[in-house]
Amino acid sequence: MKLQACLLFGLSLVLAACSSMMPEPVGAPLGTATPEALPTTRPTNTPEPTATPTLTPTPTPELRQLTTGGCCVLPSWSPDSKQVLFIDKPASQIEAGVYAVTIDQALAPQLAGRVGLYSPDRSLVAYPVDVRTIVENVASGDRWVIPNNGQALEFSPDSRRVAWEIEAISGPYDERQNDIFMANYDGTDAVKVARVYGGGLVGWLPRGLNILFLGRASLSTRERTLTVLDLRTNEAVDLVSVERISGVGISPAGSWLSYFISFDEDDERNGIWVQRTDGSGARRLDVWGAYQWRDDSHLLVIPERSSPDRAFEIWEVEAETGETQKLTDAAVTPLNILNGDWRVSPDGKQVVFVNSADRNLWLLKLP
Repeated sequence: MKLQACLLFGLSLVLAACSSMMPEPVGAPLGTATPEALPTTRPTNTPEPTATPTLTPTPTPELRQLTTGGCCVLPSWSPDSKQVLFIDKPASQIEAGVYAVTIDQALAPQLAGRVGLYSPDRSLVAYPVDVRTIVENVASGDRWVIPNNGQALEFSPDSRRVAWEIEAISGPYDERQNDIFMANYDGTDAVKVARVYGGGLVGWLPRGLNILFLGRASLSTRERTLTVLDLRTNEAVDLVSVERISGVGISPAGSWLSYFISFDEDDERNGIWVQRTDGSGARRLDVWGAYQWRDDSHLLVIPERSSPDRAFEIWEVEAETGETQKLTDAAVTPLNILNGDWRVSPDGKQVVFVNSADRNLWLLKLP
C-alpha cells in the first residue's frame, strides 16, 4: 500500500507539472506538535512455525476481460466492489485521470476523478501541488493544505483523519530517522505520534483507533519492530522484532497481519507469516509468493512459478489454522499478471489484474 501511494503521488505530480491551469488551494500550512507522553511498550512476541496444511482443489473460477487497448495501470476497487478503478489517458486530447468500469455492465470506462489518493469512502482526494499536499472535498471542491511538505498520506478508515511520515533524505536507509504524524483531514491538530529509524508508517487499523508502524527504536539496535500504537491511550504493543521484515498487510477488519521475514540467521523464521494484531497466533506459511487479504481470516497467495513460461495460480490460506486451498489451476485458468498488479475486491469475491499478455484489465471471479 505504501508503494502504491508513493506511485500515485508521483504520477499526480507529473500530471500537475504538465497542466497549464492549476486551482490555487486555500488555507496555509499548520505547525506540528509533539505529544507530552511517549508510547509505552509491551514485550515482543516471538513467532513460532506450525505444521503444513493439506491442499485441496476447488471448482474452476470465471475469468473475463474488462478493458481493451492495453490501457491500464494500478487497478483498484470502488467501496461497493461494483466498479474497477484505474489510471488512464485514453487519447492525447482527453484528460488523464482515474477511470471506472462497471464490472456487470458492458459500458465504456468513464472518468471518475483526478489522479490522487482517495479516502475509503471516496469523499476526499489528496494530491501534490508543488511542495504541498492538498486534500480536496470531491463534492464541494473545498481544499486544505496538509502540513507535511508535499508527502504522500493515508486516510483513516472513517475518512476523518490522515497520517504521514517525514523521512530523512540522506544516509543509509536502515539508519534514516522517520517521524510519523497524524492530523484531521483538513490539516488541523497535527501531531507527531512516533519516531523510528529505517522504517515508517504501515497503515491504519480499522475504526481508526490504532496505527501500525515498523522500524528500529534506536540506532543502537539492529532489529526492526512491527508495532501497534493505540491512539487513545498512547500505548504501543510490539508484535515482532527481526532485522529484515517487509510486505506488511492488514486484514480488512484488522484482526490479522501478514508479513515476510528474509535472510534471518535462523532459517526457521524466513518466509511469509500471519499473526493476530494483538500479538498472538503467529504462524509461518509453507508457501512463498505475492499475497493479499481476501477477508478478515483468509489470505490469498500467488506462489512463485516453477518457470517463467508457466501461468500463475491463486491459493487461499485460512489464518487461524493454516489450512491451504488451491483456488485456480494454471493449466485450466491461466493467470498472466504484469508486475504484481492485482487487487482483491472489498467483498473478497473477485480479483482484478493487469494481464501481461495484452496489458488489459481482466477479472477473476473466485470460487
